[in-house]
Amino acid sequence: MRKLHRRDWMELPQNRFLRGVYLLIQRFLRHNVGMQGAALAFYLLFMIFPLLIFVSALLGLLHLDVNGILEAAGEFLPRQVVSFIEVYLNYVAANPSMKLLLFGLFFSLYFPMRATNALMRSVRIAYHLGPPRGAFVQLIKTLVYTAVLIAAIALTLTLMTVGDRVLLYAVEHFGLPYFWASLWARLRFPVAGAAGYFALFFLYALSQDGRQPWRNIWPGTLTALAVWLALNWLYATYVENFADYSLLYGSIGTAIALLIWLYMSAVTLIMGAEFNATLISLRKDRAGDS
Repeated sequence: MRKLHRRDWMELPQNRFLRGVYLLIQRFLRHNVGMQGAALAFYLLFMIFPLLIFVSALLGLLHLDVNGILEAAGEFLPRQVVSFIEVYLNYVAANPSMKLLLFGLFFSLYFPMRATNALMRSVRIAYHLGPPRGAFVQLIKTLVYTAVLIAAIALTLTLMTVGDRVLLYAVEHFGLPYFWASLWARLRFPVAGAAGYFALFFLYALSQDGRQPWRNIWPGTLTALAVWLALNWLYATYVENFADYSLLYGSIGTAIALLIWLYMSAVTLIMGAEFNATLISLRKDRAGDS
């Protein structure tokens, strides 16, 4: 990759903000962030379905009390959702499969590892680090971050899905102290944001060959998280009010909406690392001028 020489810097905008925007756009184009985001979205998509298969097979082997679960769920879920859960649980209970369980477990670990590899490779490209130095060390890093990624996703989903109705049901039927239920309701969104920040910060730090200064990691982490939350809100608003994928594409409309969301999320995660690298370039340029 061609490096910028001194005369190339002279062609850049003199304003520091405009120069940063120009460099960020150049990085997006030169590093093929769009293609990298598509690859990452592919692995993230295939990370979801094996997990659903694993959960379904596990539920089928547990011999669950379907009627008891439906009775409890009916206390805080809409009737249509309970009907769907009833069909699903009755099906998996009638079709238990150990082979399907092992299949889902294997690919539930394989595709998150592939997604982690794709993320780390994109971060290393952003920081101009080249290939990893040791295959064994990289494998350990991949395994560690895969565990962090799965834990962060599980924690975030738990915090987002356990809402006020579930908490009220737990207070009334399971003796959950009202103080803890109130605390959960107030802190679940900040905790979910902190979990996302930690997972992203850990990714950018773990992808390096050595220890990076804190200022080379946190700006992109915070920016990527803020942009991701804003994109989620805008896209959810667009889908709910303007786009009708089911009308245009039929039953595949949900999959299309999911793919678009995964692609935007993947590009945002990668651009966080590119933003950090852009700030590093600007600091080096200013140090050279002085």
